[in-house]
Amino acid sequence: MQKRIVAMATVLSLVLPSVALAAGGEELFLQSCGSCHKKGGQAAVVNPADKAGSVWEKYFARGRHPVDISLSDADLQVVVAYLTAHAADSDQPAAAVIPK
Repeated sequence: MQKRIVAMATVLSLVLPSVALAAGGEELFLQSCGSCHKKGGQAAVVNPADKAGSVWEKYFARGRHPVDISLSDADLQVVVAYLTAHAADSDQPAAAVIPK
């Protein structure tokens, strides 16, 4: 019985941070990116499933975003982790986070 509890606690400790990261990433994405990347906004509508995960990673690693993003490095990493976790080639693509 004790082994089962320890195993469950281990699994939860691995799963819960990724769930929290995804939730925080979506919130940051909507707040920081959604203001421009929306229908009628200053930039084209963008959603995580618009690109593959590796494309998102390379895009931000190479500094391709044309406008300075006012996010800390830690927050940007959370957004990129969210984008890659819900990219077109992920298990859970998110295609309608920002309505087109």
